[in-house]
Amino acid sequence: MYLDDSGHIYYQGTEQHCSKAPFLILVQPPGIEGSKEPIRALVRKVALRQCGHWMMGTARAFGHSIPISGPYGADGLPRSVPQEVYDRATPVPEELIKMWNEGGGWNSAGTEASAMRDWAVKTFLESK
Repeated sequence: MYLDDSGHIYYQGTEQHCSKAPFLILVQPPGIEGSKEPIRALVRKVALRQCGHWMMGTARAFGHSIPISGPYGADGLPRSVPQEVYDRATPVPEELIKMWNEGGGWNSAGTEASAMRDWAVKTFLESK
């Protein structure tokens, strides 16, 4: 999910692109089946481009490339990342996780999107 409008959308032929802008990525550790680990977040500048029906891009975090697709990095879900990336990411507050779980998003952000964006802007952009 983009956090501000510093990037802009443009077209090359019929394909949509978005220039780099701060993007909220929800992350989880690898091998999450049965994991009790909380969801964490990081923000990286990401450029997305249309790939078929999806918007796709790549983020770099702590020496790793992370494929990005749709809101939160994995079409509305947390992106599995290497443990060292997860360990350095910022924990998401429990109340936002509850809102995300109940938000109704599927392949998109749900009703929690505004609250999630507000938290991320305050946590990652305004603190710099």
